Amino acid sequence: MSAPAVATIIDVHTHVVPASFPANPSPDSNTRWPCMCMRGADQAVIEFAGKAFRELDARSWDVTRRIDDMDRDGIAAQVLSPMPELLSYWFSPGDGLELARYVNQQIAEMMARAPRRLHGLGMVPMQDVELACAELARLKADGFKGVQLGSNINGVMPGDARFLPFYAECERLDMAVFVHALHPVGAERLKDFPDLVPFAAFPLDTGLAAMHLIRAGVLERHARLRIGFSHGGGAVIPLTHRLKQGWLSSAGFNGLLPHSPHHYAARCYYDSLVYDVDYLRYLMCEFAPGQVFAGSDYPYAIAQTDLAGFLDAAAAADSSASAAVSFLAL
Repeated sequence: MSAPAVATIIDVHTHVVPASFPANPSPDSNTRWPCMCMRGADQAVIEFAGKAFRELDARSWDVTRRIDDMDRDGIAAQVLSPMPELLSYWFSPGDGLELARYVNQQIAEMMARAPRRLHGLGMVPMQDVELACAELARLKADGFKGVQLGSNINGVMPGDARFLPFYAECERLDMAVFVHALHPVGAERLKDFPDLVPFAAFPLDTGLAAMHLIRAGVLERHARLRIGFSHGGGAVIPLTHRLKQGWLSSAGFNGLLPHSPHHYAARCYYDSLVYDVDYLRYLMCEFAPGQVFAGSDYPYAIAQTDLAGFLDAAAAADSSASAAVSFLAL
């Protein structure tokens, strides 16, 4: 393992699952309310609708375990965000807000225990944009640096006009938006190989989310919006080049986009979770210079191991730290 002597890396892509959840407020309708089944002091299984979703351990909720791992791995700070399945856009707005506030409070308590080492991205009930905007102010007051957003909201793409007030409020409050894959398009067609959902469908959905935000003009309209994408933006690189061809052949989509799609894509931020050094080097040096920050997907099995060594191999460690500072306004 090649941890630097002085840790400067800020790992922006890490997840939290609370050790317990409040009682389901609407058991007749919210069949997917989360439930933690503890298996000893440091092992658990989270269930939705009575079905096991993921095996977890204490790293998901234990600050001491996280700090120990960060010290071991040469990580200066982590940014905590909810496990994406907790975003719960499928609940009623009121129940979604209740769960969001509970999870946000758990993250806030973790941040308070190690304020120099832990920062937070909260969750908001995007199924009701007015409620989501109101919750942004609460998160800001509680010291959160931004919010995590699913790559779609109940199948609605993030560039949809109904979400414009949300982006305007994020811009006004100077809150970052971190887009993470969630219930990707086409997942139902991969039932024979469910492992393809996280390995293939997630990056596709993240890339589609980025393309939709660009094509819908959200990034043109909100030039100061700080928006980052998980998994290195997924398929964002080939999709951007293809969308550029459409932009060229349609006179800027009939004048709706004054700049090339790459202009907007290069202004976004991307985590380093691409697993391949050469790909990361291209993303960092050619596609979006200065816009790549560190991300590991801690504490899950799919996480990038030896994050410091991986970044060093791509010569990205310093720019990853500074990009995170810029993305999160630390």
